[in-house]
Amino acid sequence: MSLDFQLMHNQARFDEIARLHGNAFNWRPQGRIPLGIHVVDPEHARGLSYSEWLNPEPFFEYQAKVLQDTLAVGSDLLPCVAINHFGDAVLTSMFGAEQFVPDETSASLQDVGPTPLPVFSCIEETEGMELPPLDAGIMPRVREMVSYYRDRLPDWVHVIAPMPTGPFSAALELRGFDFLTDMVETPKLSARLIEMCARLQVEVEKDIRKLTGEPLLRHVTNFGILGAGLRLGDDSIVNLSPSMIRDFCLPAYSLINQLIDGAGHIHFCSLPHSRFEHIYMVFIEADIVSVISSQFGFEYYEKHLDELRGRLAVESFYGDALGYVRKDHGSFIDWADEFVPRYKDQSGLVLYCTVESVEEGKELWSIWKKAHAFGIMH
Repeated sequence: MSLDFQLMHNQARFDEIARLHGNAFNWRPQGRIPLGIHVVDPEHARGLSYSEWLNPEPFFEYQAKVLQDTLAVGSDLLPCVAINHFGDAVLTSMFGAEQFVPDETSASLQDVGPTPLPVFSCIEETEGMELPPLDAGIMPRVREMVSYYRDRLPDWVHVIAPMPTGPFSAALELRGFDFLTDMVETPKLSARLIEMCARLQVEVEKDIRKLTGEPLLRHVTNFGILGAGLRLGDDSIVNLSPSMIRDFCLPAYSLINQLIDGAGHIHFCSLPHSRFEHIYMVFIEADIVSVISSQFGFEYYEKHLDELRGRLAVESFYGDALGYVRKDHGSFIDWADEFVPRYKDQSGLVLYCTVESVEEGKELWSIWKKAHAFGIMH
């Protein structure tokens, strides 16, 4: 690793960032809204191709450049290099799913990765099925990639394995969209498949952490945030009603929390035209989930702070959110100068965004710090 990279080691600052995240997710007021800024320069991804998605070298080189740029900004992110380009391939491959691999990748830490093709033509095929062994699918290659990353990074950089797949999303991919009908017609078999995906995700996480060195009691997310419990990407829950989430998903999340200590950190995607706000109340009422993660969750936080307070913290602001507030409010500084003084003493919120250059990242970070110097408005 380069000398410049090593000089960016600041353990006292990293410890402070972990405290900021922990305080926010536990609703401890600290006069500060943590903001992480990842620098994802498209130039770093030039020539990066999914044809080599199981080859660690090009993806490690890309992630190392992202880390150096991100550390140069010095925002509220823990130093991490995450293996983000597998999407949902790990779990689904272990059940035998073929993966449709796109021709090109992109310079995005939220890259969706290969698309798993359905395995089961009917839900009855899962009856009596046992968990796949830990050497199934692409797991041997995943272990090789994790070891490659860990061996080349200093121990103060967190190596984060492929983002854990939510159990419902994995089950839906394995069965296809007919699974939504299965949940109505054969609820017991459907719930069993979701539970199997939950158990397998736990076993995979435990196995890979032996290589990354990350303890099970500490959950650093693939975006450099100290999470509350394992952060599960369960985007497909947006297709479900609140009652179906309660019946099919909450038991699986509870199981994961029991097997890997934590209070639950669930992600679902939201977009400028689709906020999926019907999901929040399910988790506000459930005591097994303490953090919800969604791009536009900060808007829900504004509108429903009293309902959220002390029950469900929010991680948000990535994806399209930065561009949205710039367009809607005229500029990031206008939005920050209005938002931060109103909520900096409330807690329960961690924000995160990506930019394309160190210069842009430093500008946002400067604006964010200055916004906290203002007094409480209104």
